[in-house]
Amino acid sequence: MFFLGRDGMRDLQARAERLSADLASGQWKPNRFDRRALLKLTSANGPVINREAIVTMFDQLYKEHGPGQLNKMTSRLTTLLTDTAAAQDQPSIAALPEGQEALSAVSSLVRSAA
Repeated sequence: MFFLGRDGMRDLQARAERLSADLASGQWKPNRFDRRALLKLTSANGPVINREAIVTMFDQLYKEHGPGQLNKMTSRLTTLLTDTAAAQDQPSIAALPEGQEALSAVSSLVRSAA
């Protein structure tokens, strides 16, 4: 379960960094369903991928490819992106230094995995 606040943001950052490390070591390779999602998010401007871009990406993938697209994405990636969008629902949480670091870690992962 995802928790908001400083601890939740630290957890989000740690999960993004673990997935990045797994990507770098070859333990995780984005599948074609992951890549579709990641490519849609790479066009997001700024240091973080905003909530609207994530929600739009999920909506577009669902409309274009149906529920199978979302079901075949790596669960760790899907959960990370969903939690990233949820964290931004609370601007006071996302604005914390821990929040900005976590959101930046997710952005770095998306850009390197795409």
